[in-house]
Amino acid sequence: MVSNGRVSIGTAATPIDGVHNQHAHLTIHNDDNTDVVYIGGPGVTPATGLTLQKEDTLQFTLAPLEQLYAVSTKAGHTISYLRQTI
Repeated sequence: MVSNGRVSIGTAATPIDGVHNQHAHLTIHNDDNTDVVYIGGPGVTPATGLTLQKEDTLQFTLAPLEQLYAVSTKAGHTISYLRQTI
């Protein structure tokens, strides 16, 4: 199954695509052309997160019940995602 969407990220850690009961590949794209976004767990901050450069894409493999979060240094930062269950 494939699902996709967009999420508006701000200065607080925001879940990217909820929690699922199956293994999945999650592709995340930074739609912003001026700022980076930071990826991590529920406590992610700009100082601790994995950097996703402007207009770049990262891929992750998630186990059941795992969830990724994103945070930015500004409000209204948009990212896109594509989830493919495996």
